[in-house]
Amino acid sequence: MFKGTRFVGIPRAAIATASVVTLGVGAAVWGTSAASAAPAAAPACTAADLAVWVNASEPNGAAGTIYYPLEFTNISKRACVVEGYPGVSALGAKGQQLGSAADRNPAFKPTSVTIPVGGTAHADLGWAEVANFPASNCKPTAASLIKVYPPNQKGYDLGFVSLEACGAKGDVYLHTSVIRPGPNGD
Repeated sequence: MFKGTRFVGIPRAAIATASVVTLGVGAAVWGTSAASAAPAAAPACTAADLAVWVNASEPNGAAGTIYYPLEFTNISKRACVVEGYPGVSALGAKGQQLGSAADRNPAFKPTSVTIPVGGTAHADLGWAEVANFPASNCKPTAASLIKVYPPNQKGYDLGFVSLEACGAKGDVYLHTSVIRPGPNGD
């Protein structure tokens, strides 16, 4: 069903209790060159470098959409850089994409964000109330998983989520901002 995909996180029952969805956790190896006198620029963050999670304990509602902090914590052994929008989509229990992928909220200008080892950066994930859309267009269904790509990366992580989604493509019910420095609220 999810060949080549790793699930790392907390069990579904614990998600409801903790109100936090944990996405993939991994590590990457990075070497430095002794020949270089200047410090090397930090490489781009990959899915393996980041623990990506929805902070469901800090929702913020506006006009039929709930915004959740989408947090990116660097779990690698070196600083890494992100710039731009993460790719986000909701999936059903069998791994099928539900509706359209998240669109881009242009509220913030993309900037290069260096995430130090153990540091966190964040984006805003807007999840629209599917009752805002005609049921015949949206085809409401439960999302079981969320798929997140770091900006400009082909690798992704999956995690458990339990929210109502549109099963049909067309109406965009997910929105994401660019990744910004610090955890939500900093």
